[in-house]
Amino acid sequence: MRKTALIVDDSRSARVVLKKVLETHDLNVDTAESAEDALDYLNGNRPDVIFMDHLMPGMDGFEAVSAIKKNPDTATIPIMMYTSQEGEVYVGQARALGAVGVLPKNIAPVEVSKVLESLRVIGEGQPVDDPVGAKPSEEKQTVDLSGTFPALETLDQDIRLLIQDLFDQQRAVLRRDLLDSYEAIATRVVDEIRPAEDEDIPEAGPPDDNGLSRLPQAVVAAIAVVVMVFAWLYWQREQGWQELQEQHRALQQVFESQRVADAEDSLQVMRQIGDYQQSLDSIYTATISSLEWGANQASEYSFGEAPLGDIRLNVIEQLSDQLIAINFSGVVRIETHVANYCLTVTGTDGFDLAVDELRATDCDSIGVAAGEAYEMGLEQSVAFANFIRLADERTVGRIRYEIISMGNSDPLMPYPVSAAGVTAGAWNRIAAANNRVEISLLPDNF
Repeated sequence: MRKTALIVDDSRSARVVLKKVLETHDLNVDTAESAEDALDYLNGNRPDVIFMDHLMPGMDGFEAVSAIKKNPDTATIPIMMYTSQEGEVYVGQARALGAVGVLPKNIAPVEVSKVLESLRVIGEGQPVDDPVGAKPSEEKQTVDLSGTFPALETLDQDIRLLIQDLFDQQRAVLRRDLLDSYEAIATRVVDEIRPAEDEDIPEAGPPDDNGLSRLPQAVVAAIAVVVMVFAWLYWQREQGWQELQEQHRALQQVFESQRVADAEDSLQVMRQIGDYQQSLDSIYTATISSLEWGANQASEYSFGEAPLGDIRLNVIEQLSDQLIAINFSGVVRIETHVANYCLTVTGTDGFDLAVDELRATDCDSIGVAAGEAYEMGLEQSVAFANFIRLADERTVGRIRYEIISMGNSDPLMPYPVSAAGVTAGAWNRIAAANNRVEISLLPDNF
C-alpha cells in the first residue's frame, strides 16, 4: 500500500517542487495551503509524514505542530519542519514542540531520500526514478526547494526538456518501425520475384507495347503494395506527430496559466510588503516627531544660565536613550538662541535684569553685541561637553550631535519696534521666550 505525505505551505511553488520530489518515491502526496487547512485534513486522514512550513498567514508552523501533538489521534505522525529557517536554536525549538527535525527548502533530492528513510516512510536504498530520457552519464540536477520563483523557472525548463525528450523518443520509434516495415516488405518482394532454382529461365522477348519489361505481373503488384504501405506509414507518422504537437501546446498553455497565476501572487505579496513598509515608515516618522516635540517642551533657559548646561544635559540623555531604543541613526541638531534682555549696570559685577517698572528706554543696555551673543550660545557645562565627546563611541557612530549657535539673530518672538512706552518687565518677558534651545532630529534614511 502506498504511503501518504502531507505538505503544508502557503507558497504554491514550494508545494509543487517538494511534491515532485516526493512522488519520485512512489508516495501519495496531499497539500494544504495553511495550518488551518491541514488540521481540517487531519480530521479525516492520517498521512505517514507531514512537511510543515514555518511562516504562514494565520496559524504558523510551530502552533500547528503543537496542536497536532496535543491531539492523541495525530500525535504519532512524524512532522518535519520544511522552512528556510535554520540554526541550532531553531532546530531545538522545533524538536521541543514535537517535530523530528528541520528540512531546508534548498535541500537536494538525495537528502530528501535520506530523510524519508530515517522516518521509515520508504525502504533503505530505494532508488529514485530518473526523468524520462535521461542519459546515465548526465548529472542529475539538484531540485531547488527554496519556494521562490527562480525555482519555478527551473521546473519549467525541466518539463520542457522532458517533453522534447518524449518527442525525440517517439520520432525514433516511428523511424525504427518504418525501417522494419521497409525491410519486411523488401524481403517479401525478393522472395516473390526470385525464380526457383530448378525452373528454366524464359527467353528474352520483345518489349510489350506499353514499354514495360517482361517482369511478372506479381512484381508490379508488389511494387504498388509497397507504395501504398509507405504512404500509409507516412500518414500514421504524421498523425502521431500532430497528436504530440497538440499535447505539447496543451502543456504550454497549462504552464503559461501557472506562470501568470504565480506572477499575480508575487505582485500581491509585493504590494502587501510595500503597504507594510509604508505603515512602518509612517509609525517611525510619527515617533521621531513625538520625541522631537517632547525634547522641545522645555526649550527656554533662564537669564545667566548656560544654554548647554546640566539641565539641558538631562533632556539630551533621556532623548538619547529613547533614540537608541528605536534604533535611530542620524543627527541630533542642537540650536541655541540668545535673547536681547533689558539690562542695568550692577556696579563691578556687570549687567543684571532691569526691574519690571523701569521704562525700557531707561535700560543701560538692551541685549549684547552679535559676536558676544554667538559665544554665549556655545557655553556648555563640563558634563555636557563630556557627553557630546563620548557620543560617537557610545552609539557606534549611529547618533551624531551637531551644535549651532544662532546668537541673537533669529528671535522666536519679535521685539517691540521701539522701546518708548514699553516697560522693562514687558520687554524681558518677550526676551525670555527668545532665550531658548531648539532640538531637531534628522534621520539618515529619510
